[in-house]
Amino acid sequence: MYFRYKEHQIHFTDDGRGDALVFLHGLGGNARNWTYQRQHFVSRRRVICLDLPGHGKSEGKNIEFSAFVDVVIALIDHLGIDKVAICGLSKGARVGLGVAARARDRVSALIVVNTCLCLSPSDQAARTTLYDELLLGPAGMQSWARQLLAQMAIEEGTTIYQGFLRSLNSLDGPYIRALFQQIQDYDQRSEVATISSPTLLIHGAKDQIVPSYCHGELQQLIPHAVHQVFERCGHLPYLEAPERFNEAVESFLSDEAS
Repeated sequence: MYFRYKEHQIHFTDDGRGDALVFLHGLGGNARNWTYQRQHFVSRRRVICLDLPGHGKSEGKNIEFSAFVDVVIALIDHLGIDKVAICGLSKGARVGLGVAARARDRVSALIVVNTCLCLSPSDQAARTTLYDELLLGPAGMQSWARQLLAQMAIEEGTTIYQGFLRSLNSLDGPYIRALFQQIQDYDQRSEVATISSPTLLIHGAKDQIVPSYCHGELQQLIPHAVHQVFERCGHLPYLEAPERFNEAVESFLSDEAS
């Protein structure tokens, strides 16, 4: 399905019935990343998975990252939904945080998976090197992807690892690099501190993409949030341990509803 945001066609999926649950993918991902979650929740809820601008089948590579929140709110309006729960990974989690801050009466619950609002100067420099020297450098995307997967703590040879490498065929390196910089430069801390929605913070203990101090900062900014650590997972717990992840999300949403 598609809806129009300004002059852009934005792709999404919409399955099931009941309370709406929106899934937002990470940088370079797409709506298909949430296949395990769609399969689990479709018999329980209305499940909406969005290709964020410039990703998957969506247009809009000229849409600034700070406007991604407006795209999600526009989709909720397009579907005529009063309230949604939002689950986001990394970049998608930051978009979800923005929606919960700017449209507080529209977000019934928020699940934030492995995200960071602000990196230390040394971590920023290391991340910039990863994108400049590998993603856009002579070594090419394969080298960038393998180093990124190592930092995500995704084991070589696994289905997730191989699937990530295959996805490189459709990845626009210069766009991902430019969007990465927008995300890194966007200071969201003041608006996150205003969030009142029930919030679950999920942290993969093996993840090196998001340093531990980032999780501490989120807990300070959203003191009412519930925090769960997935000890055996890295950056992608929804793929690494989908059954446990789905159970954690379902339990959190059920508790909040009751």
